[in-house]
Amino acid sequence: MSTEKIDVRLEDIVREHCPELEPHVPLDPDDNLADLGLNSVGTIGILVAVEEAFSVSLSDEDLSFETFSSVRSLRLTVLKYLT
Repeated sequence: MSTEKIDVRLEDIVREHCPELEPHVPLDPDDNLADLGLNSVGTIGILVAVEEAFSVSLSDEDLSFETFSSVRSLRLTVLKYLT
């Protein structure tokens, strides 16, 4: 899967779970997802969606606030499993 496709899919996943992110508002890779309404339930939703979308299983060490803090950190985590 190309990095462009990964980026598009991650943005789609994040948009599904961040209720304060309007569909027409651009999402910067470094935006703080908590500021966009991501809560603990949304974080679990992102975790499940990421694992299903990319056929990966995140390790315990990657289940951290830092991993789910931004699209960029999610991307770096996913790429670690795909390379």
